[in-house]
Order: sequence, then structure tokens, then C-alpha cells
Amino acid sequence: MSGRVLHAQLHLLDRQLIDLHTGRLLGKVDDVELELDGDPPLVTALISGGVRIPAAQIAEIDSAIKITPYDLDLTHGDTWVERHIIDKIPGAGDATE
Repeated sequence: MSGRVLHAQLHLLDRQLIDLHTGRLLGKVDDVELELDGDPPLVTALISGGVRIPAAQIAEIDSAIKITPYDLDLTHGDTWVERHIIDKIPGAGDATE
């Protein structure tokens, strides 16, 4: 990935994040953290669901972005919504099984 020129809006924002090892869908890129001192600016992290994903954890950028999530909990928000909102909807218990 070193030396590759990317346009954040075109190549990074709103792209699907995938776990490199499991293939599991983890979320989408909400924002990009940049280091503006360089020319061109360098991507230092991706933001998804309020979680910062350091650039070192980006493994591949294509139509989706593959990352090595290690200890990142990118599904916390989904789990919370399922437990506190969706599971309380009548009949929702059958839909998840």
C-alpha cells in the first residue's frame, strides 16, 4: 500500500470493511483521519462506528477494504441495537433464529 495515491472520497469513504482472516463483514468506513503535514496528506486511520482503525491494520483496498481487526469491536453498536431495540419488537425473536 506504500506509495499508492488514493482519493479518500472515491476509494475509502462508505466502503465495506471485511475481516481479512474470516471474511466477516465488519461495517463501513464513516470517516478518514489524515496527517496533513505531508504532500500529499497521508491516511493515518479509518473511522467506523466511532472506532478508530489505524492505517497499519489496513491489509487491502479494493472494492472493499480488508483489515486485520485484532482487538477492535466494530460490531458493538449492532449488538446493542439488536439487544435493546430489535429483540423488543414482537415477533423479532423468531426472525433472528
